[in-house]
Amino acid sequence: MKKNYFSQPLILFTLLGLFLVFSGCNNKEELSYTYFGGKIKNPKDKYVYFTKGNKVLDSARLDDHNKFSFKLDSLNLGLYTFKHGGEFQYIYLEPKDSLLMYLNTWDFDESLIFSGKGSGKNNYLINLYLQQEKTEKDFKKNYRLDEAAFNAVIDEGIKKQLDLYNEFLANEEDPPSAFFDKLAKTGIYVPFYFYKERYAYNHKKAMGLEKSPELSDDFYAYRNMIELNDESLLDYGWNLAFINTFLYNLAHDEKMKDPDNKIFELELMKIVDDRIHVEDFKNSLLSKGAWGSLSNNHLSQENAEEVYTYFYEHCTNENYKNEFKKSLAQKEKIRDGAEMPKLMAYNLDNSEVEINTLIKNSNAVIYFWPAEMGRIEMLNEKLHYLKKHHPEVVFIGIERNKTDEEWKEFVTSKKLPKEHQFKLAKNSDSYSWYEGDMERTIIVNDQGKVENGYLFFLDSNLNYYLKTINKH
Repeated sequence: MKKNYFSQPLILFTLLGLFLVFSGCNNKEELSYTYFGGKIKNPKDKYVYFTKGNKVLDSARLDDHNKFSFKLDSLNLGLYTFKHGGEFQYIYLEPKDSLLMYLNTWDFDESLIFSGKGSGKNNYLINLYLQQEKTEKDFKKNYRLDEAAFNAVIDEGIKKQLDLYNEFLANEEDPPSAFFDKLAKTGIYVPFYFYKERYAYNHKKAMGLEKSPELSDDFYAYRNMIELNDESLLDYGWNLAFINTFLYNLAHDEKMKDPDNKIFELELMKIVDDRIHVEDFKNSLLSKGAWGSLSNNHLSQENAEEVYTYFYEHCTNENYKNEFKKSLAQKEKIRDGAEMPKLMAYNLDNSEVEINTLIKNSNAVIYFWPAEMGRIEMLNEKLHYLKKHHPEVVFIGIERNKTDEEWKEFVTSKKLPKEHQFKLAKNSDSYSWYEGDMERTIIVNDQGKVENGYLFFLDSNLNYYLKTINKH
């Protein structure tokens, strides 16, 4: 159950104080603005960033009391995010809102509470997020159920959330905007549709079956109700997770029609090109297909060239194309089966270390931290999982883009093992071999040989590669 923060007088007093500051601006000019501010307990950074998608719209520095505020002109109704200390959360804003937030970074999502105009909708959304997060953590056992029982769980979960939403609406003075209603219902339905997309594979795995279960014709009926090109929801995490899984499933089904001749990455890009019409989103998904092919060491050179050609012909983003060309050149320098080239990096004491010596006689994963906050969080979460399930593997993290100060603060804030975190200097002889913004990863076996020279840490096949290391 979410904590009742209003029972804590200090927090209530803080929010009321901030609200009085905002509400003190009562002339007509001030009332045309939208305000967002608050207080952060145990801050991890000096700034709060106000963003939409990957674009930073504004930033605010914390004052001596760890308070911040944004005065936003001409703001459009919609879904935004605020970011602080490498973490983020969504907020919903309408023009002329005066939204206040309290946050304790030691318990980031669970501590969030909103006050002021617009707070009701945001408190509802954060509670929906936390409830869906709890459902996700407890959901694994349901994949053992047969189709009928699984569908019953899905229907029950959706009904429970719809009842809570209707209860929320009954206590609101004004009806929600059409967008808020769409956003809330996306947060209710789409997580459960995501579970349905994963059912066939996870049921097969959980039950030890040789092939996926035969499903009724209407199991995927919800697919006809999903809008894949709604730009207003393409920043929403659950929606992105569902769309990616859905498209991957379609590509897998296509490949299985002729598994010996069809190429998964190529089928994925064809489906993306056919179904996704938002250009930026399409380019992003096409690049995922292309980059995925770099880690597929089962592709022949001929098939790989076919994937690359399709990507270059259908992607309209020149930055993605240039990054991919750079990645191809990097892959050429570190070939599977060859000795891992000498890699020098600096530790937190500013001493230069040879990574090859550090991992000698050990199976190792060398991963490079991404630049994007969301991917950092996903990598860190997966890192904990992999270290637990592969205690014999040495995991080495390398930073490429942050300043020394930012990197050291990052290692401390994420509570990372300092003996396994390093920084690659930009004037290093081998920097061009590894530069980039993604979570580039290299697997090296205990003989010092490269098992896989180019994959991404968030690649779903990474766990498989670690299970089969040294078995080639």
